[in-house]
Amino acid sequence: MTYDIFKSTYNLRLSPQQETAVQAVEGPTLLLAVPGSGKTTVLVTRLGYMVLCLGIDPRTILTTTYTVAATRDMRERCASIFGQQLADALEFRTINGLSARVIHRCEQMVQMQAFELVTDERLLNEMIGQIYLAITKEYAAESEIKSIRTAITYVKNMMLTDAEVENLKNGIPHFPEIYRAYNTALRSKKCMDYDDQMVYAYRLLKKYPEILQDFQRRYHYFCVDEAQDTSLIQHRIIDLLAGARGNLFMVGDEDQSIYGFRAAYPQALVHFEKEHPGARVLLMTQNYRSTPQIISKADDFIANNRLRHDKHMEATRPVGPEVRNLPIYDRRGQYKYLAAVAEKCNRETAILYRDNDCALPLIDLLARRHLPYRCRQPDGIFFSHRVVRDVADIIRFAADPRDGECFLRIYYKLGAGIPKTAALNAVRSGDKVHNLMELVSRDPSLSVHSRKTCKALCTHLEELLEEPADKAILRISRRMGYADYLKDRGGDTGKLTILQALGEQESDPLRLLERLHELRAIVLSHVDDPACQLTLSTIHSAKGLEYDRVFLMDIFDGMLPKPADEEADARARLEALEEERRLFYVGMTRAKNELTVFTYEKQELRSSFADLLFPPPADERKPSSDRSFQSETKPRTVPKPSAQLGGDGLTAQALTQLGELLPGRTVRHTFFGGGVIRERKGDVLTIEFDSGRIQMFSAKAALKAHVLTME
Repeated sequence: MTYDIFKSTYNLRLSPQQETAVQAVEGPTLLLAVPGSGKTTVLVTRLGYMVLCLGIDPRTILTTTYTVAATRDMRERCASIFGQQLADALEFRTINGLSARVIHRCEQMVQMQAFELVTDERLLNEMIGQIYLAITKEYAAESEIKSIRTAITYVKNMMLTDAEVENLKNGIPHFPEIYRAYNTALRSKKCMDYDDQMVYAYRLLKKYPEILQDFQRRYHYFCVDEAQDTSLIQHRIIDLLAGARGNLFMVGDEDQSIYGFRAAYPQALVHFEKEHPGARVLLMTQNYRSTPQIISKADDFIANNRLRHDKHMEATRPVGPEVRNLPIYDRRGQYKYLAAVAEKCNRETAILYRDNDCALPLIDLLARRHLPYRCRQPDGIFFSHRVVRDVADIIRFAADPRDGECFLRIYYKLGAGIPKTAALNAVRSGDKVHNLMELVSRDPSLSVHSRKTCKALCTHLEELLEEPADKAILRISRRMGYADYLKDRGGDTGKLTILQALGEQESDPLRLLERLHELRAIVLSHVDDPACQLTLSTIHSAKGLEYDRVFLMDIFDGMLPKPADEEADARARLEALEEERRLFYVGMTRAKNELTVFTYEKQELRSSFADLLFPPPADERKPSSDRSFQSETKPRTVPKPSAQLGGDGLTAQALTQLGELLPGRTVRHTFFGGGVIRERKGDVLTIEFDSGRIQMFSAKAALKAHVLTME
């Protein structure tokens, strides 16, 4: 079958770039496909071309991709175009599936039984939990077990040496010891995990040339999908199998590599020509998904990365609305704004964020208002996180200051320098009248400073129960020293911010603990409404998907981007920052028609990424105090209200307030009560009050008359 007949028979309409990729069959080829460029269509069409036009035996073609679901989808796409018979003749596998076949071939050859693959995640989690308890003498939270599992995957996929594991800085206490104990436990049970499966397959291919030759005789053509998400050891396995023939067709885009924490290795794409002499690098740069405005912003943004091929997206769709910069005062205003979007959502909309914690205050608000939503891959890890458990313990101890077990879990986390012996003596004293913190404050063995701090903590513990929950969290975090404890140990202070946001809806901290229990049940039992148009998702979970309208929330330094490790070398810091940019880029390119990015007027929520996307005028930029991003981005500052709006007879304080009256801000009107700013156009505010009334005001006039204040 000629190529022209092939296209006509199967009604194929391809661009010149796509046609070039489809017909690239012999030798090593890297296809760099930008978001929305029709990558899967090209992959499947190329397979049909190889078999139907070139007469290649389909059994000699192996296509590998990232997940089992992706292999299934690709087979279905192939069947829908070329028929089930051809789809069934082709082989689609994950690298783990291929590794299993290598191990099985070795079993046949040496007549020995391989280690058993552990497929039950609960068993591996229990093993990690037991090892963690034995080493740290503490029970591991679900989040800690997840972090350890991810770190183990990283080590094995990156093929780190023992020395590199010892020097690995991942924020997990005792990780090298846990890692060694975990591997020892697996071997003692004659078991392996999925990462071991690839490690053992690679070693077998290196050790037994006859096994390698077996696979090389069977497979003459290799196609690797989602190559930017493929790990180092997976690339090594593929390189071995491709061997001397070198018929390797690798498809991906280093700009979309966002799984570095799981050992994704985009460097294989960047260095493809060096690793494969004579290789061709093809481009598919036409984006069929998004409007020119979205493409232009995203393309300019990702061009700030250095470790990439020089390529640019091209728009194919008609002009759409500009990418929207939505200034909000703070995160609380953001949640209220998005809840209003949810209330009137009548078209496909996605709210994207970095991690599942970000969505919790919004989910809480949606649940309170009984608003429907869909949520991709939610989890309840936040609720069992050590930080959340610590805060809950502090609140419970405040309610019952004679609870010895609770006291022993928190006494050393509040900056008082209490020795363990003093804490134990207080618990063992049998004094049922005084609270334990007060008993410790009287211990003469403590320093004057420690006794004084304990006295202050007694006062804090009494007062925090009498204040709103968000104020109590703030007290625990800042005034009782818990945030300093976390910072000293590299802990996650972001959990405190989420707790504070959740606490804003509760009258007291004990009620917050009840709400956490309720919210966990809401998250874990949530069932998506198929008819609902609103989707909540992490950017990672949204990769490969597209939505008519996208909101990007929580875009500020410290969340997205996360700061690089200050102790890391310059190269590692650059790689970390570039992955953060890629994550934001992937979020942007999920949008088809409308993209909105929240930015914040609150100074501690400054965003270096927003500065790149929406650069402020040159005369309004100031040097950044954040060393993590100083050399990479241009800092953003909020324009002075007086410079923007003029005096108009307002006081300096009123001028400042005038600049902060932005959508999402909570306000109080003398006559109409509390409300939220829904829109601002110049001087005109549209406010929705708690009563349901919607009213428009002149911001300047309302401030002049002292009838409008900010909460």
